[in-house]
Amino acid sequence: MTTQGEHSGPGDRSGSVLGPYRLVRRIGRGGMGEVYEAVDTVKDRTVALKLLPPQLADDADYRTRFLRESQTAARLNDPHVIPIHDFGEIDGQLFLDMRIVAGQDLRAVITQGPVAPDRAVDVIGQIASALDSAHDAGLTHRDIKPENILLDGKGFAYLVDFGLVQSAGQVGLTSTGLAIGSFNYMAPERFGGGAPVGPPSDTYALACVLYECLTGAKPFGADSMEQIIAGHLHRPLPPTGTAFDAVIARGTAKDPAQRYRTAGELAAAARASLAGRPPAVPAPTRTAPVGSYDPTGYAQTPYPQNPYQAAPARKSKNVVIAAIAAVAVIAALAGGVLLWQSGRDDSGGDSAAVALADATETRTATVTESAASPAPADSESVPTESSTVRPATTAPPAARAPGDLGLPVPISTPACNGDTVAVVYNAVSPGAYQQEIAAALAQYPGSSYLRTDQSCLSFKQSENGNPIYAVYYPGATRAETCAIRDRIGGGTYARVLDNSTPVGTEVC
Repeated sequence: MTTQGEHSGPGDRSGSVLGPYRLVRRIGRGGMGEVYEAVDTVKDRTVALKLLPPQLADDADYRTRFLRESQTAARLNDPHVIPIHDFGEIDGQLFLDMRIVAGQDLRAVITQGPVAPDRAVDVIGQIASALDSAHDAGLTHRDIKPENILLDGKGFAYLVDFGLVQSAGQVGLTSTGLAIGSFNYMAPERFGGGAPVGPPSDTYALACVLYECLTGAKPFGADSMEQIIAGHLHRPLPPTGTAFDAVIARGTAKDPAQRYRTAGELAAAARASLAGRPPAVPAPTRTAPVGSYDPTGYAQTPYPQNPYQAAPARKSKNVVIAAIAAVAVIAALAGGVLLWQSGRDDSGGDSAAVALADATETRTATVTESAASPAPADSESVPTESSTVRPATTAPPAARAPGDLGLPVPISTPACNGDTVAVVYNAVSPGAYQQEIAAALAQYPGSSYLRTDQSCLSFKQSENGNPIYAVYYPGATRAETCAIRDRIGGGTYARVLDNSTPVGTEVC
């Protein structure tokens, strides 16, 4: 059931209720929907809730693909993929329920001027990791752009907006014939006319993002749609005057077979250029995952000696004209699919849009047992691994304790003696416990995990009748536990280990 708040502005659903979600405030909007800071009243946590345009729910093909591919994206086990808590349809409204991140999108950073090369390369490397995970799962993101790259206060990068993913073998159009994506970053094959859309299309877009980071300028400009499309089809990007020009040129080759085989290879070449080494041309050893993009899309051919030489124009000018005509149709559809809300509003745009909130607002009284932000980069932010990780042993593995997930870190059962812990992550989805807890343990080195219904009564014992697994750090004292909570931030919360403290009591 959907109800409308009394004080929301035109088109703003803040204050309304959608199923179990109470929409607190709109934090972004763009071509593929609106994003709200929302409270999941069932799980009692604050989330970023993306609501897709109503037109997409009427597109039967898109609706089916969205539900199927969202399920796959939700299973991606990479720390740089924004966690998807839930997805589906409520009263005809397609939605994605994601972790909310305190920070800003890459677009906001670029708006302040060109990004320092070392920072740009670091961000590209993190997003490349997320893309390779998606590609290995048979998914193509299709909308890589600065707005869909989120950075928290520690510089940890997330790739968001997997609502547009496309699995291998699917076309890149809606049933109305409109392309989905952002024109400044769309590979030539995205405009039709031959090569299939797949992982190399994402690599192309990531190279465009690297170009924009270094120059502060959008690929092929921002004023003329005709110039943008013609540029992607026929012209190379202008030189940046930096050591990264050869990397960008290969990453944005018109022929997908001439690009880097993976996003990780693009990132490695960028790191080599940053270090003053010419990027190597690796031998074609990677093969496509079973059931994913056609392996021929990973094949390599010798790259042209002149990285700025445009690829031969195989298509006539009619291709550009046809593409521009399609754009004109899209622009004419006020409230249409692609340009449902063009540009950025004062809340930060479609990006992060997917999961941004002010750092001072991410911890609220409603967030009690939520997923937390990623582990800080500095080694002093969390307890050292040596102090908590169990020593390796060559003895045969012991029998699993009840509830153990079979991970390298065994399940723990801390005593209910009044000690305190800082909980950094909760897993509440049956069938995904092992993946989620493994990813959380990797994000938070030295942490342990427990199952709440096998632990103290101060923990919530279940969620909708299902067990809750929690990843945590123990504190030697209450003050230390609170310090851990404050350093990690996000949705981290502190609990006392006993059987008398009421469930949900914050001890800090």
